[in-house]
Formats: sequence, structure tokens, C-alpha cells
Amino acid sequence: MENVLFFFADLPVYSYGFMLGVGLILGSVLAQREGKRKGFSGDFIFQFIVQVTIVFVVVGRVAAVFPVYRWRTLLYPWTLFSSTQLDEVRGAIGAVIYTVYFLIRYVDEVASFLDIFTPPLALLQSLAYLGSSVLGRETVGPWGVDLGEFNLQPLPLYGAMCYYFIFSVLWRCRRNLRYDGQLFLGYMTLSAIAQRILMSVREVSGESTNPWLYTLAALLFAFAWLYVYLASPLTDSRRRRTLGDWRAWLFYLASLLGVGLVMVKFFYWRFS
Repeated sequence: MENVLFFFADLPVYSYGFMLGVGLILGSVLAQREGKRKGFSGDFIFQFIVQVTIVFVVVGRVAAVFPVYRWRTLLYPWTLFSSTQLDEVRGAIGAVIYTVYFLIRYVDEVASFLDIFTPPLALLQSLAYLGSSVLGRETVGPWGVDLGEFNLQPLPLYGAMCYYFIFSVLWRCRRNLRYDGQLFLGYMTLSAIAQRILMSVREVSGESTNPWLYTLAALLFAFAWLYVYLASPLTDSRRRRTLGDWRAWLFYLASLLGVGLVMVKFFYWRFS
């Protein structure tokens, strides 16, 4: 099931694609801003984002079309442009493989480069979840999405909130890092925890990944984060900062609450 968010020039604009696009734009802006602060040019950051996006779309589209047409895809290449359906999992795998190649080929400070994209990635995932229409398992709670015959868990809303929280934590910590790669390891830890939480409400058909694998991953990444943190000496440019006054924390918590309420309103409006 896919929601039509609105129509543009008589063409439907679907919620997932729209929110994914918004996330990509916002993430690109934030990544370029952070890249300049860390000494990477804006053009270099933008080229990487464009290349990874192209790889994701091409691989995801081919993976979606090939099972239908098989090798006839080579004879009828226009089938690749007949719709916008993507195989997101294979597209993401292709993007990760290309990212590894890009890092080896063009980037000297890999850990610092990964830290640039970690908060924007969490924001992108949050907005992608918010636009998704893949609901969770059945529930009797009043917060469920009523589809008439079924009342399902609002899995996209849970995912959006989890990853926005991860984004907010990483974004606040980005200027007070003890070592390069700290944001990336923190993201891997928090993301594993988020996936473990979401697994409990996700509708899974057939064999599923053991949810305790997420717990194990979270522990391993947390241990790696802590080990490198303790082994990294403080330098003059990486002195610990104070936690700030209570007003800054109050504003932070209020902003989280405000964004959460907007997400709730938007999500249930989509299914109203």
C-alpha cells in the first residue's frame, strides 16, 4: 500500500518518494555544511552524494526489473524507465559497495569523512520512515492505524521518531568529538538498538533475522566506541565542553517534543 501525498501536473506524488527526496535535500545541505567545517570542499561532498544516489537508483531499478524480464531487459532497456519501483535493499547494497570504493580511491581521512554523513543519514532515515506505508503487526491499542479489517502498529512513526532522536543526539555532539569516527560508531550503536526495538512491532513473514543479533551488534559497536574513546587523548582542539545551562537542555527537549508532535500529526493525517 502506498499513499498519494498530492498531485503535481496531474501526476501522483507518493509519500515515501517525496519524504525520501526531502531527506536527501536536507541531508545534502547538512553534509556540505559539515564537510566545509572539516576541510572538505562543498563540490567534493556534492559529487559523492550525487554518485551514491545514482548508484542506489540504478542498482535498485535494475534489481526490481530484472526478475520480471530476466535477460530480455537488455533487449528492452526502456522497461527500466516504465515505472519508479526500486529494490531498496539491493540498491542500498550497491550504494554501500560504491561508498567503500570511493573511500579507498579518493578519501584520505576516512573516519572524519564518515562523521560528516552520519547525522544526515539518520535524518534521511527518519524522513524515509515517516513517508513509508509499511505498517507493523496487529494491535488493539487506540494508536494503531485502522484499516477496517485490521488495526496495525504505526511502524513508520516509531521508526521516524527513533531515527530523529538519533539524528538530534549526533548533531548536538558533532562539535565535541574525542576522535574521528566517533559519530559513526555512535550511529551504528544507536541504530542497532533502534532496529531491535522496531523488530518487536514489525510484521515478519517467513524466516526472520534473530532479533538478538541487533542486541549483539549494539554491544559490539558500543564497546568499540568506548574503547576508542578511552584510548584517545584530549588535544587542545578537543577539550571537553561543559554540559551547558539548563535552558539549552530545556530547548533541546522542547524541540524533540515539538518535532514528535508534528510527526504524529502528519502520519495520522496520511491515513485519515
